[in-house]
Amino acid sequence: QFIWALLARKPARNYLEIGVREGLTLASVQCPSIGVDPNFVLTTSPVGKKRVLHLFQMTSDEFFRDHDPRRLFGGPVDVAFLDGLHLFEFLLRDFMNTEQACDPNSLILLDDCLPVNLEMTERDHRPELRRDRQVAGWWTGDVWKVVEILREYRPDLRIQPIDVIPTGSIVVSNLDPASTVLRDRYDEI
Repeated sequence: QFIWALLARKPARNYLEIGVREGLTLASVQCPSIGVDPNFVLTTSPVGKKRVLHLFQMTSDEFFRDHDPRRLFGGPVDVAFLDGLHLFEFLLRDFMNTEQACDPNSLILLDDCLPVNLEMTERDHRPELRRDRQVAGWWTGDVWKVVEILREYRPDLRIQPIDVIPTGSIVVSNLDPASTVLRDRYDEI
């Protein structure tokens, strides 16, 4: 609901989603869209009222290596929702690659960066070992680290946490598609 409201308020020209899985979020979007997931398990049609929809069943690294979202959209990415593999190095690469395809007025949303307990931040998803059975299925991995990385290495970005169920989102704005800071310091990070 938050993403739908954000897209309506902006109003978004296009939308990129990394980590589509069942397609529920993508289905609610009405502008031209790109969806990337290595293993689609669509439970609803993601088409909706979109004029254009591109689906890529591959990893985000493969997608950004082989495709340019600016070419597919005919311009920069306006809004992106990054909800791929829940390991910080993957989200960091997704952020770097997405920002390059944006313009300064674009928005990038990072999902699952506000975990509700320590157990869900482990790098391996092992719900059977969780003590907190109520949220044992929730897994953020260690993507929360990306927020601290962006604050340290990219103080020029605006970072706004959003309290959405179940594990929050982060809205990143004031993007700089020409920045190479994260790419240049990736190994150090």
